[in-house]
Order: sequence, then structure tokens, then C-alpha cells
Amino acid sequence: MHGLPPLSALLAQEPLWSPSPPDAARFERDAGASPPPELAAELRWWRALAAGRAHRWDEVSVLAEAGLGHPFSERETVRLAFLHCLSGDLAQAEHLVAQAVQTASDEALPRRFAEWCEQEGLLAAAARFR
Repeated sequence: MHGLPPLSALLAQEPLWSPSPPDAARFERDAGASPPPELAAELRWWRALAAGRAHRWDEVSVLAEAGLGHPFSERETVRLAFLHCLSGDLAQAEHLVAQAVQTASDEALPRRFAEWCEQEGLLAAAARFR
């Protein structure tokens, strides 16, 4: 994994961050066949996000089931909620964000989530979480 930045640098990024498609392909290649679990979750997130943007929901489901972060962490929950926003299921996204506030996050999460949605052009989702 000589071409990859340290895993800690990747995990320090916002939960919804993903590299450009060429950089993601390089990360995949450099990670090899058996990346550490945390890196494998990041790689799955990048693939799930690309699949969600392309409306390939079966692929998103398979990747999400495999894990998009440490189970039940804010990072994974925010990612799942964002994918629900992409699919148009704002009620499920809202449920996940509320659950994260109760278990793994703080009261500022909905505002941060709204900002992420707005940055991605999901204005209805952003308005719902404001």
C-alpha cells in the first residue's frame, strides 16, 4: 500500500468524502486484495456512493450490507442516511440521523448533515435537516 496516504488521513476526512474517480481507482489498486477492514469500508463507501449517484440500488445494498464504516458508528450511519437521501427516502435518512444523535453523535449532527446534503445539491434533504 505504498501509494496510499496513511489510513488515519483517510479516516480524518468528513464521512461523506470520496476521492475523484481516478484517485479512487488508484486507491483500490494500491490497497490490494486484502486491505485492512477500515480501508475496505472506505473503498466500499466510495463504490456505494458512485453506485447511488448512478441509481444502481442493488449494488448499493450489497455494499452497505458489507459495511460502510465501523458498525453503528456516526460515520457509517451518516453514509447510510446520505444514500437514502440520494434514493429519495428522506424519512429513513431522518430516522438514521436521529438514531445517531441518540447513540453515537451530538445534537449538531443534523445541521452538519444538512450542510453535506446542500454541498451535494440535495436541497430537499438539506431543508429537512435544518
